[in-house]
Amino acid sequence: QGTIDYLKYGYVPNHYHESINHTLDYAYSDFCISQVAQTLADVETTRHYQQQSMNYRNVFDTETGFMRSKDLSGQFRPDFSPTSWGTDYAEGSAWQSSFAVFHDFAGLIEAHGGKQAFENKLVELCNQPPKFEVGGYSFEIHEMSEMAAIEFGQLAISNQPSFHYPYLFHYLGKPEMAQPLIKQLLTQLFDASSTGYPGDEDNGSMAAWYIFNSLGFYPVTPGTGEYVIGIPLFDQVILTLSNGNQLTIHATPNQPQQQFIHHVSRDGYTYEKLYFTHKDLLNGGTINYHLGIVPHTKTYSEDSLPYSLSRQE
Repeated sequence: QGTIDYLKYGYVPNHYHESINHTLDYAYSDFCISQVAQTLADVETTRHYQQQSMNYRNVFDTETGFMRSKDLSGQFRPDFSPTSWGTDYAEGSAWQSSFAVFHDFAGLIEAHGGKQAFENKLVELCNQPPKFEVGGYSFEIHEMSEMAAIEFGQLAISNQPSFHYPYLFHYLGKPEMAQPLIKQLLTQLFDASSTGYPGDEDNGSMAAWYIFNSLGFYPVTPGTGEYVIGIPLFDQVILTLSNGNQLTIHATPNQPQQQFIHHVSRDGYTYEKLYFTHKDLLNGGTINYHLGIVPHTKTYSEDSLPYSLSRQE
């Protein structure tokens, strides 16, 4: 809904329900169209949709640091509260709906005022109570209850909009801030019981999140062919790939206290990037994660960080 107005104004106006999520979804869809056009060597179409994918900037409020809805005249909706659910947001508040810029986190970091400001925002997101206001829903929906029950701040891993949140630290070059968080989510919120998911198993997404993250990587931005490196759950996993190759993943030592990655090697060579490519993983081989009990802080080059459209320009 609202696609004609999206094309006219560069955002979905807020007389449409859940306009923020529609705007961000459409912007990411524009990026995916640009990826197809680039594959087809259609330069003009690629540039057009890349530019249009930057429409997320049109609903970002630099004053509050959140995505906020606008009316037809370009005015933000008044009486803003970042913990109010519904109305302009789908199954969440501004906290759960302001980071869906999958194709351009570098641009989102810049919009926040730089890496330190963005890091402060993520720390605030995680280190606060899981409070909510029923807002436009007028009653407590199960996604609110589930977020409050798991006690991970506003990181509502119980629902899809927050699935990529732990990996936002990687775009700052600080994966060590994400690694214990990912391990805690995997080990504390999932089990083999009848209540073994932190939220409802929606079309297989919750299981898929668990499986990908337990392997030690996750597709934050489908459409780029990249998987951002997390932290593996198991001592060893062997994947038989669709082309017949085998990919073996090792994690040592792997005890509850090993919550950080000390270093990664790929087929015996030190691996410095914070992502794998789909093309590389299809070659099979071996990934070794050497885990540690304290963070291994290091400086990453720009080309070691996961994909962001702003960095490609």
